[in-house]
Amino acid sequence: MEGNNVQISVEGVGAELVPVEPDKNTAGIVAKTLLDLSKKECGLTMKIKKGIRPGSGLGSSAASAAAAALAINEALNLNLSRRELIKFAAQGETASAGVPHADNVSSALLGFFTVVKSYDPLEVIQLPSPNNVEFVIAMPDVVVSTSLARSVLPKRVKLSDLARNVGHAAAFIVGIALNDVDLMGESMTDSIIEPARAHLIPGLAEVKKSAIEAGAAGVTISGAGPSILALVNAQRKKTDDVAKAMRNAFEKQGMDSQIICAKPGPGARIARREQL
Repeated sequence: MEGNNVQISVEGVGAELVPVEPDKNTAGIVAKTLLDLSKKECGLTMKIKKGIRPGSGLGSSAASAAAAALAINEALNLNLSRRELIKFAAQGETASAGVPHADNVSSALLGFFTVVKSYDPLEVIQLPSPNNVEFVIAMPDVVVSTSLARSVLPKRVKLSDLARNVGHAAAFIVGIALNDVDLMGESMTDSIIEPARAHLIPGLAEVKKSAIEAGAAGVTISGAGPSILALVNAQRKKTDDVAKAMRNAFEKQGMDSQIICAKPGPGARIARREQL
């Protein structure tokens, strides 16, 4: 494409919900930022194939931003490291969240578990995953917009709730370091965000209860919701049992749901044509 224009087309799951204007698309913002950085006199044409439904709480916008950063870095020979790409991918999140943030794009680019230690300067810590960690994601047939999910968050929090959340976050990291999946699951308790968003997800309490009874180590809202994420110790429990319990719990609430069973992965990669 001539000039410095960015052109976007979108297909796949929920494509109709994704804007194609570069300034309103997470991948588009990343593309324009990296194109400016490159100083190259060229345009970019991007084809986005969505595999994650927008508004599901599974990092759909971050997936597009991270993929764009990795692909454009390769296409324009920018030679930026993945950690350097995080800050550009984070800029893309402005399109969906209103502000740049790195919590989802860092995981998408680096893989496994990541912790954003600071933003100025940007420091991200990557942690390996215990081998026996598996996830069950139950995505109900309802859309919760990111703007709505953010609007219900409390403006003030109790010091006791903050202390409890910080303690659980620290314990979760300890669980990763000790390869203790049960400790990780026990630490997936939120005293601030989840109670505020619970009313947006019909059947949340029932699905969580069913997952725990089926053997999940811990359960929480995934991102802004409405997806619900269960952590499973695969050495002790069957992921399929937890998946069935979560699906049945939603059905009892009169709701269909999509179930995804997954493991932590190594992050985004360039797929060569011969690999496709």
